[in-house]
Amino acid sequence: MPSGIPSPMPTIFSNLLVSVLLAGVVAKGATGPVRADDRPLVFAADEWCPVNCTPGSEKPGFMVEIARAILEPKGYSVRYETINWARALLYTRQGHYDGVFGALREDAPDFVFPRQPMGQTRVGLFKRADSPWRYVDETSLDGRSVGLILDYAYGEDLETLLEKRTIPSYQGGDAPLDINLRKLAAGRIDLVIEDVNIFWNKAEDMELRDQFELAHVFSEEDIFLALSPAKPHSAHLAEVLSTGLDQLRASGEIDEIMTRYGLDDWK
Repeated sequence: MPSGIPSPMPTIFSNLLVSVLLAGVVAKGATGPVRADDRPLVFAADEWCPVNCTPGSEKPGFMVEIARAILEPKGYSVRYETINWARALLYTRQGHYDGVFGALREDAPDFVFPRQPMGQTRVGLFKRADSPWRYVDETSLDGRSVGLILDYAYGEDLETLLEKRTIPSYQGGDAPLDINLRKLAAGRIDLVIEDVNIFWNKAEDMELRDQFELAHVFSEEDIFLALSPAKPHSAHLAEVLSTGLDQLRASGEIDEIMTRYGLDDWK
């Protein structure tokens, strides 16, 4: 190229670069918001159906469905895994998971909690249907063995009562509720404490529903999708979840999700 004549190559490359960048913007705009971090959000918990059920199933749990209904339209990819509760808390605290489904504030007070709960638990006391025992007051619990789940929070008042009055029997592992129901049915423990909906759902699955009765309801507690204290985006996600709940409630989508599980909006 003779000197003094400007080369057209930079202009050609500049135009190509602009075209590529514009194409990328259009592509991104066509698929909705794109996160700077393309890794999926991974939430974990032990199976606690109908709050969180079998991953990959048609009904993975109402809290799983609500989280996806809020987060996926905003460009997030959501994955749900089951693991025993103690490990779910530990690994989320360490930052291996982004959050846990179905947490009470007492389960993990150091986690990041949205302003709004994503459900409610009714803590019930269950016995065998053929047992003559009845709950009258706190003294009725004296000396009774009670099936509980390791690292679950039952509320400070109830936990104090159980330590004072009963013989707690803690079960860990990957299927602790299944084991507690079998132990109750076999007479190896006297009582089980569990969320009312969770207990009946599990008893139905195990074909044991007619063997048990609800003896008493202790309390109602809010439950949350609690977020990892080790993740820098947790505070932002908490606000996204809270705002999203208002939007789902206004649109009626929460009612649609809860109806799929035979439940009503907890609010």
